[in-house]
Parts: sequence; structure tokens; C-alpha cells
Amino acid sequence: MTHIFNYKIDSKLVFKFFQIPHMELTQLTCFSYACSSQSEELTQRVKYSNKILLPPSILYQLNQNDNMNQTLFFKVINKENNFGQVCGVQEFSSPPGVVHVPYHIMEGLGLKEGSFVNIELCTPPDGSYIKLQPHLTEFINLPDPKALLEKALSVNYPVVTEGHTITIHNEENNKVYHIDIIKTEPSPIIKIIDVNINVDFDPPLDYVPPPPPIEKYDTEKFPGNGYKLGTV
Repeated sequence: MTHIFNYKIDSKLVFKFFQIPHMELTQLTCFSYACSSQSEELTQRVKYSNKILLPPSILYQLNQNDNMNQTLFFKVINKENNFGQVCGVQEFSSPPGVVHVPYHIMEGLGLKEGSFVNIELCTPPDGSYIKLQPHLTEFINLPDPKALLEKALSVNYPVVTEGHTITIHNEENNKVYHIDIIKTEPSPIIKIIDVNINVDFDPPLDYVPPPPPIEKYDTEKFPGNGYKLGTV
């Protein structure tokens, strides 16, 4: 069944910036939030997200142009294997030359603490469709999985990539759930904030369909004893 979700990100988390027509690759040193001096409140808020912290120098470069206002997205690229992922921006408050990235994204890109990465400005299109697949049936059996998913996507994942996995933390039971991004349209990388988007679900990875019902012998329709053929 297809559902329509209307994502509206908290206005406090949408930054007003100036777009630049081109921004060269910028090399930064990558650390997880565990290695940052940010407050515990902030690190917990972005722990299960794809939002990064960039240094103020990046914001300074952007402010040199006044073409238009937009929400910014950056691709974090592992310089060794060229793997990359498009992320949103939480703040421009990291130390000079440093980008802070959620650890689960670092793992996916093969990054270690202190790895060098390239940062590239990009503009993904508005999403129109997304197909998701939870890893656990337990997720769809939660009291309100739709509300949990809506909140996680609209607040923590402003952009998603086909083939990647997102992590969602449920505060009610203090558990983390993994959800695969099976398909996105109109492109493999889409922006999902401030858009109406069709959301489909595949059965969870651990889903086991119930066995078919076993028909019972109806003694009212077929009374009497049964005999094996060829015997008296």
C-alpha cells in the first residue's frame, strides 16, 4: 500500500545561505561526533542522522555569493576509495580544517578517525517516491511506526540515497532500527524535506510468512471410517 507523507523540517534546522555556482573540492579531516567538543545534547541529536558539522570557513566561502537562498547539501568523499555520501548540514561550528560526521556514515564510507575527505557542494532534486525496507519485523509492530519514521526522516535525514541504510533511534524502548533505502525517484539521491512524497514498504528482511492453513477433515460431510485402498 502506498502512503503519502508530507515532510516539513523544523524551521530552526533550515539554514539560510547563499548559493554559489561552483565550489571546488575542499579537503578536510574527518572525525566522528564522539571526537568533537560539541555539547552532549547536540551530539545525541545528530548521532542517528546524516547531518555533518563543517568549519566556518566553508560558510565564509558561501557568503561571498548572493545568488539565492537554499538549504545546502554536501557530498563527503573518502579520498582513498572515492566512496561518497550526500549529507545535510547541522551547523558550521567544527574546528578549522575538520568535518564531524556521524559514525555510522563513516563506517559505510570506510573512514577512520582522522581520515582525509573531500567535501563537495551538491543540489539533489526534490524526491517524489521512496521505497523502504526495515531490517526487523519488530519495527512495523511498534505502536506507531509511521510517526517514528516521519519524524526521523523529516528531522534527521533531509536527503537520502538509494542503496544506503538509515538508522532510527526509538526513545520509547531505547532501540536502534535499520531501514534500507530500496528505491528513490526521480534520481538515486533525493531531497525529502518540504515535499510531498509517496512512500512504499517492502516486507522486513526477517519477515517469515505464516504457514498455509491445514484443512481439517469434516466429519459431518464425510461420516464413517476411512479405509486404505486395496484392503477390506
